[in-house]
Amino acid sequence: MILLVDVGNSRIKWAKLYKGKRSQQFAQDYSHEYADSILLRLLKEGDKKKRIKLLVLVCVLKADFIQKIEEYCRQLNIEIKIVRSQAKAYGVSNAYDTASLLGADRFVGLIAAHQLIPDQHCIIISCGTAVTIDAITVNGQHLGGLILPGLQSFSECLIKKTALLNTPNMAKTTLFAKNTADAMTSGSILGLVEAINGISSQMKGELLKIKCLGEKTDPMNSVQTIICGGDAKLIHHYLPNSVQREDDWLMQGLQFIAEFYLSSIANSL
Repeated sequence: MILLVDVGNSRIKWAKLYKGKRSQQFAQDYSHEYADSILLRLLKEGDKKKRIKLLVLVCVLKADFIQKIEEYCRQLNIEIKIVRSQAKAYGVSNAYDTASLLGADRFVGLIAAHQLIPDQHCIIISCGTAVTIDAITVNGQHLGGLILPGLQSFSECLIKKTALLNTPNMAKTTLFAKNTADAMTSGSILGLVEAINGISSQMKGELLKIKCLGEKTDPMNSVQTIICGGDAKLIHHYLPNSVQREDDWLMQGLQFIAEFYLSSIANSL
């Protein structure tokens, strides 16, 4: 069995891959248990027939965390594949001046877009601790992207400045708030939504100018926008209907990487 894991800043997400079938995605935040102990527990799960044999990991935490996980895998005799950003891999060309500095989770999102939506330019919006918005052409060229404060970070910063309120109820929004709590909640959500819509619209305009669909010379007439991440469900409600929500987007990317990795090993034997 293969364990697919996305270790983020505030929570860990995972799925299991067995005989080509991927389980549903699970998630746990770090409020009661550290990321390394959660992952160690996951690595030890399963019986002899379905024990974890390969860990495919994308991680935004520091190097000491990865070293600890590599040691766990050695002790448990589990192979590990750590996904890192590269200049070019899996058909994706990284736009960053220093390829390794692009967040590995963003790189996996780009890989998922290139493999799963092969006939369109794509914009990938990831709404987590930070919001990232990346553009990739149909031929796998990453154009670059932007990073914004995430919804929780934005609202918590505002709360600290006012020193008046507890964390607001993010489920309620209004354009004409009648109290400070609603004003902060609505301002945080609608402000972030407007930023996402504005940036995505500009990126879409630039993508539509690009002529790169195989041997065709005409510009493409559509761009697929994907939204994923912990706050995707909330933010998606305020975005155009054409935006596609994918709660397990990185798991889909990690599955492709896992299958590609196993195929490359088999072909080398």
